[in-house]
Amino acid sequence: MKLRRILLMTVSATSFAAIAAPSLAQTAPAAVEEVIVTAQRRAENLQGVPVTVSAFTSNQLEQRQISSTVDLVRTIPNLVGHNNTGTGSANTYFLRGLGSTEQIATLDPAVSTYVDDVIIPRQNVNNYALFDVERIEVLRGPQGTTFGRNSTGGAINVITRKPGTEFGGFVSGAFGSFDKRQVRGSLDAPISDKILTKFSAFYDRDDGWLKNITNGERFNGAKNLGLRAAVRYLPTEDVMWDVSLEHLTSDGLYLRSILGQQRNTRSQVAQAGESESVLLDALANRGQRNKTRSTSITSNLEWKMGELTVNAITGARTVDQEFVIDFSLPTAAANPLPFVLTNDGQYNVFTQEFKVSGESGALRYVGGVFFFREENTTLTGQILPIPGTNPISCSRGFTGDGQFSCNGAPGYSSSRHIDNDTTSWAAYGQVDYQFTDQFSLQAGARYTVEEKTVDLKSTPQGGMTTANLKTAGIDTKLNTDILTPRVALNFKPNEDTLIYVSATRGFKAGGWNSRTAYRPQEFRSMTPETTWSYEAGLKTELFERRLRVNATAFYAETDNLQLSYTTPGPTPGSTLSTQDNAGDIEVKGVELEVVARPITNLELFGTAGFQEGKYTRVNPRANSFCPAGTVNLALPSGCTAGAFINAIDAADELSRFPKRTMAVGGVWTIPIEGLGGSFKISGEANYNGGYWTTASNSAPSTRTPTALNSYSGKYTLLNGSISFVTDDQLWKATLDCKNCSDKTYITSIFNGAFYGEPRKYTFSIQRKF
Repeated sequence: MKLRRILLMTVSATSFAAIAAPSLAQTAPAAVEEVIVTAQRRAENLQGVPVTVSAFTSNQLEQRQISSTVDLVRTIPNLVGHNNTGTGSANTYFLRGLGSTEQIATLDPAVSTYVDDVIIPRQNVNNYALFDVERIEVLRGPQGTTFGRNSTGGAINVITRKPGTEFGGFVSGAFGSFDKRQVRGSLDAPISDKILTKFSAFYDRDDGWLKNITNGERFNGAKNLGLRAAVRYLPTEDVMWDVSLEHLTSDGLYLRSILGQQRNTRSQVAQAGESESVLLDALANRGQRNKTRSTSITSNLEWKMGELTVNAITGARTVDQEFVIDFSLPTAAANPLPFVLTNDGQYNVFTQEFKVSGESGALRYVGGVFFFREENTTLTGQILPIPGTNPISCSRGFTGDGQFSCNGAPGYSSSRHIDNDTTSWAAYGQVDYQFTDQFSLQAGARYTVEEKTVDLKSTPQGGMTTANLKTAGIDTKLNTDILTPRVALNFKPNEDTLIYVSATRGFKAGGWNSRTAYRPQEFRSMTPETTWSYEAGLKTELFERRLRVNATAFYAETDNLQLSYTTPGPTPGSTLSTQDNAGDIEVKGVELEVVARPITNLELFGTAGFQEGKYTRVNPRANSFCPAGTVNLALPSGCTAGAFINAIDAADELSRFPKRTMAVGGVWTIPIEGLGGSFKISGEANYNGGYWTTASNSAPSTRTPTALNSYSGKYTLLNGSISFVTDDQLWKATLDCKNCSDKTYITSIFNGAFYGEPRKYTFSIQRKF
């Protein structure tokens, strides 16, 4: 379907809603819930913000069963994502064609995650558990000014609930499918009018839905714990200081299945027998796991001086992660030879921001300075215990170089010690000037200066070093200074309608291809990914705020797209996945969000995303090709059988880029006088039009022989919930169902098929006090 036809459908749907709504409005005294957002780093009504943003209140998150950030992919237009291959603590997001599948610390995600305006820079812990949350905002498109760090695709901002002025809280318990057990609680305990405190905690565990038919162990479960203590200090009417300390643990794998057998896998690497060394565990085929420990402190000191507000926002987070994960290709017939990735890392980040905001007459403004410092250490390796060879994967040097005996010749071990640091400074500012009651102009920019360094230290197993990189001509220091501006023109024809056009630039910093770099020359650096996005948006509320319609049309051009694609491997006939600047792309599309309250006790919602995209340039390094000496034009592939390297062709479709995403649902409240409460019935259908999980668009054929088809077909998921809430709001009992029709669908392909979760039921009881 052409984009102009999509635009026609959007306009027609909006017009139909406007025509149909009067008949509903006659019996509808209630309005759609107002949502306050901070998408522009100040509190504003969602409908008055000239930014493409989806927002969810705590009630909406609960009703739609969004319990962690990965659940957002069901309902955000043009967003696709899932747990990263292997690890349940990390999410792969792609928004409007931009994202990353790699969580190693030398690369940054294109869709950034923030908690209380403080960035979580590492993808390895971005599957944030939503406990005691006030709301979530998802900003679509590049965030070049106020959320300016590494956000070419968009940003997810989680706002936690702050301490209340009255003593109270809640406790809840739940159980469900696959032996799920969950306990959650929160307590507001004000010490005085000036010192407010809050304590929140949760424990969540299930044993997993994937069975290892080799030994009967269960995978793809989770064991998560979260603790948060928050203090709000109010020394005067003009000063407010929020401080929170949080600790999260996550133990959870997300492993591949046997193709066609969603709930079965084969692995010789057992979960049992874990020791302190991930490398020794992998060599002994034991201790398969993914463990992350994250501790953070956040401080926001706010001082109001008349129309001017100053914020000092400080964040510090430390993350420890270790995993041992079997990525071998499982089959139903026999146990595969283990292919194990290991990771043992520590990641530390500190951010400091000073922000000013305010207004003066027709002028509103926000600006500030931002400092970012990150220090990471990663010990990573690959184990392939082929009889008669060294079990630690290695690659022979091209000219006899390398300090590791790679099956009888000098080479390099896959076991690497990587230290990488980032220091970034930025200054930003944005102003809104109200020319008339109807017209205003918004303009802003962010200037960023950033330095990244990488240092490889020798390992007992003979891993490559920084000296090896320099000899191979690899840059070990990357410097970036970049201006990312934004401009928007806004028109308000009436109090309830906003029409805007905007142009925004965003960037994602460079990095290194590290995990799959077996030799120094493959440890290639990448230049920054940059995006220009042009949008036209409509936000309107009709019929006394009983119908809300928000629509956006966008066109974006991205240069130096950072992407994983297939390249020749270190041994003849082998291939591997490398991270590099794959080329340039352009994307265009339409996004629609509708919320309606036709009668008092019924709320309906719907979202739709339509997008088209293509490569406008493919990096010559990323092109599909025939290796030297294998050209054979008589064969379909153009080269001898099995030699064709299927990487990226200009005609390939963009990876993880569904052309259609939709969600429709509603919540119906039914008061029951005799029971002293109300039933709430909610349901939702989520549609994904299908996407290629790899850049190479791999499918079994005579030209591009491959073991697995990398296309994930279209699917629809159904979710439902029924709850009973007492009139005093103190008691609540809920039965939830996710993927109620037990739909089988594939989220990713990498040495096996990664399936989405099967049907899950959860029953919970909550008590407020």
